[in-house]
Amino acid sequence: MSGSGFLLMRRGGSLWGIANSAVAGLERQDGGAYRIAAGAEPALLVADEILGVVPELRVWQSPVTRRFWPEPFRGLSIHGRQPVVVVDPGHPPVALRPQGEDVGETEGRD
Repeated sequence: MSGSGFLLMRRGGSLWGIANSAVAGLERQDGGAYRIAAGAEPALLVADEILGVVPELRVWQSPVTRRFWPEPFRGLSIHGRQPVVVVDPGHPPVALRPQGEDVGETEGRD
């Protein structure tokens, strides 16, 4: 997958977005979960549901939010009246990583 826009996904009841241009692959697993390869050195992400690709999202970045969010991310957005966490494909959040994957330290925070 490539192109503009944002791939929207649901995981653990939350809505997540990632730049569609960062998505290298997407496949559905047995049991209905999705596996997404994203980033320059593709990281593996897991989603419960893929909602589709939206052409654009207005992404807000705030030093205040970064102070309280425990992991790197690109920003926050709203889609269909729901908050969206826009993922940094180089530093995927723990919530989107496959279970059992070593998460290590979160680096790259501002």
